[in-house]
Amino acid sequence: MTTQSRTSKRVWMLAVAAMLPCVVEAQVVLPGGVSPGQVNPSLQREQIDAQRRQQAIEERARRVDIPALQGEQPEQGDALPADSPPFVLSGISFNTSVFITQEQLKEIAGQYVGREITFADLNQMIRQVNKLYADDGQLTARAIIPPQSLDDGQLRVVLVEAKLDGVNFTGEGESVDEAFYRERLNLTEGETLNSPMLIEAIRRFNATSQGPQISAGLAPGERFGTTRVDVERFEPKRFDWSLFANNYGSEGTGYEQLGGTLNWFSPTGAADNISAVLVGTRGSQYMNLRYSRPVNRRNGFAWVEAGANSMEIKRGPLADLNIEGDSSNYGIGFDQPWWLSDRWLLLGGLGYTSQTSETTLEGVTLSEVDIQEVFLKGQFEYRAAPWYARYEQRIRQASPDNALTGDSGNFTILTGDLYTSRQLSERYELVGKAGWQYATRQEELPSALHKQFGGISAQRGYEPGIITSPWGANFSVEGYWSANDRWQPFVFMDYGRAMELGDEDVDLISGGAGVNSRWWNDRVSASLLVAGAFKDVVPDQDSGQVLLQLVFR
Repeated sequence: MTTQSRTSKRVWMLAVAAMLPCVVEAQVVLPGGVSPGQVNPSLQREQIDAQRRQQAIEERARRVDIPALQGEQPEQGDALPADSPPFVLSGISFNTSVFITQEQLKEIAGQYVGREITFADLNQMIRQVNKLYADDGQLTARAIIPPQSLDDGQLRVVLVEAKLDGVNFTGEGESVDEAFYRERLNLTEGETLNSPMLIEAIRRFNATSQGPQISAGLAPGERFGTTRVDVERFEPKRFDWSLFANNYGSEGTGYEQLGGTLNWFSPTGAADNISAVLVGTRGSQYMNLRYSRPVNRRNGFAWVEAGANSMEIKRGPLADLNIEGDSSNYGIGFDQPWWLSDRWLLLGGLGYTSQTSETTLEGVTLSEVDIQEVFLKGQFEYRAAPWYARYEQRIRQASPDNALTGDSGNFTILTGDLYTSRQLSERYELVGKAGWQYATRQEELPSALHKQFGGISAQRGYEPGIITSPWGANFSVEGYWSANDRWQPFVFMDYGRAMELGDEDVDLISGGAGVNSRWWNDRVSASLLVAGAFKDVVPDQDSGQVLLQLVFR
């Protein structure tokens, strides 16, 4: 190393040593425009987590609804021939109905008693009764007139309201136990089948399910007056994996990322899920393990996760300073969805997370922070073709503890995320995304709790974590054209505002175009985009980014 290089390194070490501890307490742009988002291991982990969350939201938005009921119910013909000699009835009786009141039946019967009628009139009466069933959505109930003598002027009408004879499960996959579905559909053999309640239960299940979906068909039972429900299951693959390569990383730890994901669906037969994610670059390693499990009939689910990552600055102005960092985290929580209608879904949740991070320079600890956090979240989802919208609001209470300075505190953080899409036609789609963050005591907020800007899930013309701030907002709009089943070109514009950085806010503006492609029955996919950065926010900033990802499934 030359004398000039050694002198330069000493200058960098003194500058970083003096300023990096300040980053723990408040936003400070490091020498050379290096942001905490590029040297803080907790923030680097958050960058990967943000990509995963965005992917999950997009997959949820593209979900295809499975119809609750399969097939069409045959129309019932007339019970009696239309022609008959006229006659007069003195009374009409019905057996007890679960779905129609005696008052309704008496009102209908009164129209045909004490006057001259024919079989055509009785057919009309039966249609009136069956219309009550149809208006109520009852698919396995009908009125019939059995063979009988009318010599005494009395007509007996039989109301056939089918009882459940059995439940048969079919379809792809058998990873989930039948008892799991039976409990949520609330089907009891031997009881009268309530078709609207069955359909509502299926719609609620499909809307709130984190994995499987179901559809039902109705078939005649083995005995008269009974029906069988055939439940078809649509379950995810038991094992689903992917390998990916991209250049979504940063200069310091390496742009090139290699990684993989593995999902194990329903390992215990209860529609639970184990997922693992591994990501590595030249100077960083990331791993995350998550387990989720439905715990009640309304598909409320508990989750627990743990992760760790390490980093070492390999490139850029700080490469010679041997800056290293480690971070670990774990969390536990519960989410409860509430299905309101075919269009609206609400979800409430709470959770607890803990994260620790340490950054060193030449083996000397520069920062060591432990953060405990509890949060409440509320989420709504609106789905009515061609529209889809989702908004999530979080209230976070974070308690950081700085092991070096002994400082600690409590911060309230509000964050919101919006995703909307509208199908303009069969081939064109418009997507909008937005997010924001507000924090109390913003001057003292640790950088690990800052909002980040730049990267594939934010302003795509900038490096990930190029700016971090206590307050901030972002907005993106995207237009997609599905040219065919293989190619999907798109254009986009991103905007972000980093607030409470000092004397003035910082705006980030980027835009560009790209293309998505899928091959070999979606086993291979690629995404390429070119994004320009239309405003400089740090010294020696690149004018844009060319981002590429390949995924193998």
